[in-house]
Amino acid sequence: MADVDGDSSGRSHERYIPSYEAPTAPMPAVQAEDGTMIGTRVPRRFPIGDGEETLLVPRIDSAGAFPAPERPSPVGEPAGRAEPPAPPPPSGASPAGPPRRGGLSLRAVYSIVAALLTAAAVVLVFVLFSGDEPPEQSAQPRPEGAAAPPAKAAPTITLPGRPKMKALAALPGTPSGVVGSVSDATADITYAKLGRPWKAAAVPPFSVGQQVGAARLPRTVVGSGMLPGATPAIAPKTYPALRTAAMQAVKWTAANHHPPGGKIAWTASQKAAGGKGWTLGYRVTYVLNGKKHTSQAAVTVLDVGRRKPAMLFVTVPDSRKELWADIAPLMASARPL
Repeated sequence: MADVDGDSSGRSHERYIPSYEAPTAPMPAVQAEDGTMIGTRVPRRFPIGDGEETLLVPRIDSAGAFPAPERPSPVGEPAGRAEPPAPPPPSGASPAGPPRRGGLSLRAVYSIVAALLTAAAVVLVFVLFSGDEPPEQSAQPRPEGAAAPPAKAAPTITLPGRPKMKALAALPGTPSGVVGSVSDATADITYAKLGRPWKAAAVPPFSVGQQVGAARLPRTVVGSGMLPGATPAIAPKTYPALRTAAMQAVKWTAANHHPPGGKIAWTASQKAAGGKGWTLGYRVTYVLNGKKHTSQAAVTVLDVGRRKPAMLFVTVPDSRKELWADIAPLMASARPL
């Protein structure tokens, strides 16, 4: 019978190690200097002496990369504890291992994507606005350092002061024969159609015209149409307003149908004979080929119920002064349709 505190041999357990830790039979335990008991069990990790380090050679995983190092154990946790293993990848997906040496970092990938987006934006702007190209210039390029040619300025016409009331007098000569009437449907006016040497002709920008000789300056023309220029905010309905509109017509005809540099003098200012309107007669003096010349002209504006009045214009140079007699009867024949 074994003792309560001993084994079957009658020996106490105090100086022996259990038989399951001994390779064959109970072995005596040895007390170390610090009082601890040293058994005969071989530790799983051999003790490391002072100054020695454990050289751990990690194994290479199936992807050919080294596993991540173990993080340092926090205070209070046993050393050597590794992070819990990551869950396995879904079936059919390739395992994503750590980035290999020579691969692109996340910052490099972002930089490449940003560069591609910027390039795409530039291309898009170019495509959207590529149609907004300036028209090609046919002029030859200027030599480097050469001054740009000055822009051709529009001729400046200075009118004399407000004309005094004066009837348009018949000038010397024999008037041309009247062969009918002209109906200008664009301007809604009608007037006399003069016979030879007058003939129908295009006189831009008038809607209807007659002409004698060539179209070069100084011209011999008759033209009708709406008053050139911008449409007024308030239609000229009063005689003062119609007189102002007639003065604007004189300024426009002097700049477009007479030689440049001419000077204007009033010869008549009166109410229109054939309707509500105003008639102005004037003389244009200019120099042509070194010689002084004169053209007689007149303009009539008529209220035709629109924001703009209609206009009838005639000019004859001194080279055809026998036709000056046509001016007064022509202006007197104008009336609204």
